[in-house]
Amino acid sequence: MIKQFIKSHPQLDYRMPSPNAKITDGVLRSERFNDIYFSSENGLAEVRHVFIEGTRLADQLKSNDHLVIAETGFGTGLNFLAVLDLLKKLDVDCVIDYISFEAYPLDKQTAYKARKPFRELKMYSSLLFESWPDSWACSHHRLFLNDRVHLHLHYGDACEQMKQLDFKADVWFLDGFSPSKNADLWTGDIFYQIARLSSLKARFATYSVASSVKEGLFKSGFKIEKQKGFGKKREMLFGYKKNTSILRRASNQNKNVIVIGAGIAGASIAHGLRTTNIPHLVLEGSEFIAQGASGNPAGLQSPQLMAAPNPSMQMSLACFSYARRLAVQQEVVLSNGLVSLNYPEKQGNRQKKMAGQKWPSELIKIANANHISQLTNIGITEDGYIQSAGQVINPVKLTESLLAESEVITGVSITSIKRINEKWEIKTSKGQTYSASDLVLCIGSGLPQFLKRFSLPSLDLQVTSGQLSFLPKNTFFNNLSTSLQYGGYITPMLNGKQVLGASFDLSATTEVTKKAHFHNISLLPNALRKLMPNINELQGRVSQRLASNDRLPLVGDWHESIHLFSALGSRGLTNAPLLGLVLARKIAHRPAGLERNIMRLIDPERFSIRATRSKSRR
Repeated sequence: MIKQFIKSHPQLDYRMPSPNAKITDGVLRSERFNDIYFSSENGLAEVRHVFIEGTRLADQLKSNDHLVIAETGFGTGLNFLAVLDLLKKLDVDCVIDYISFEAYPLDKQTAYKARKPFRELKMYSSLLFESWPDSWACSHHRLFLNDRVHLHLHYGDACEQMKQLDFKADVWFLDGFSPSKNADLWTGDIFYQIARLSSLKARFATYSVASSVKEGLFKSGFKIEKQKGFGKKREMLFGYKKNTSILRRASNQNKNVIVIGAGIAGASIAHGLRTTNIPHLVLEGSEFIAQGASGNPAGLQSPQLMAAPNPSMQMSLACFSYARRLAVQQEVVLSNGLVSLNYPEKQGNRQKKMAGQKWPSELIKIANANHISQLTNIGITEDGYIQSAGQVINPVKLTESLLAESEVITGVSITSIKRINEKWEIKTSKGQTYSASDLVLCIGSGLPQFLKRFSLPSLDLQVTSGQLSFLPKNTFFNNLSTSLQYGGYITPMLNGKQVLGASFDLSATTEVTKKAHFHNISLLPNALRKLMPNINELQGRVSQRLASNDRLPLVGDWHESIHLFSALGSRGLTNAPLLGLVLARKIAHRPAGLERNIMRLIDPERFSIRATRSKSRR
């Protein structure tokens, strides 16, 4: 049936194209572009001559506390590693946002092998190998050098990506393949975007001296100079932007933040604030952290994939890329791999349509019932697909690890919030007073009442209950070795708990009920439902969820310097870590790292903006 469905629907390709790169005579060459990635004489020496010295990067690192470096063509990551090496050697306090674009990503083994001759970069090269993103068409975010360097790696067409981003680069490494072999990376549109995304007197360097490059940069407002090239290459270009306007980057020097809520949202924004050097304090009403859904014994991390391209899917992929790596680093992964069944019928039809597209195999690999039965170690009668990249994590442990280096005060009841002298002042029932330039509300299901109580602008939000059912030991399902999704989900037995989830109760009850147990069982395919133990043998845990009208998160500015980070729904474990980092960067006046159309999707002001537009059309 799957094959028949695929034949009747046109295919979309969600895989990143390969550069078809091979190492020949010690040099990495792209067969797609018939060009080398770096000089055969000494690639690292070339990088240092052209890009490091050409942009006077050492001087800039010494004289700035924050630098934005942008690059066209990530390639093997050699330029990036040279920057890490320089930053470490200089021993300065500068922090870096490194923004790079790559349309034909290398696999990590090839890139690592190509970097092997540069032994002085071995440590950094190994770190990059471990963090190397999968070839998914989205933005990938990684942190290096104790979070001092934020890598924003955008996979896709550089020009299209640039059009959706807003940042001001201080330095540009123009490092695509030769203009004669990869003209798409040296167009007038590209140069226009580079100029738009450049700070006052941004510096650039490139090995290319092609007339089209010189003309494009000059027309875009750059002063151009030539100097001796590297090795056999006679010349190279460097220069800076000729800018008459005085644009100064906003400072975060006087920023400090109070985060209200210590679930996965509060933990994620706290972690993001720490990585951006913003002082912060976390206040939690309960006596312990992770008391809501973050307190569940297990939770799934997987992307929300769709049959048609959509910004929300791009956001989900970017979030999953970051969260998946973070979970591994924090050692909170309980189980690897997920299986999604083509059940119930509505979900099955959607999944068949989606699986009919061309996906990276780690995101979707079509499998029949027999294959799934072998993988999961129990009898399955439905076809589906395998997500080998998906995983089950420990939410409590993740929340704790993200908060480990933040000051957290629990058992806090807030009695007043006032704006005094451009600061927010918070008072508690115990008589404490706290003040901050910014507040971030991560209250989850308590947000509607909180906004009402303190006369803050409200939103139309929905609170529901989600109950998990815990299966006893010695049942048929204890043999399950891989988590199943099917409208609900069931995990293997992990740390003595086997989780069946999850209910969706509009009553927003906080009590564990037999009705919710019945609901969770009813989601299972018929053959599995019959094998469930007696409902009286089930235990459970219930927590409340918050959702917006469009089921998308609320992430961003809300009222003066109050920010919302809420309404994560059932996907908080996947979406929260990156979205917390993105919001922290915004508060710190650093590049957020997500495309503009994604930022609009999650902006808390989107509902009022839509309402205003609707009225204007009448």
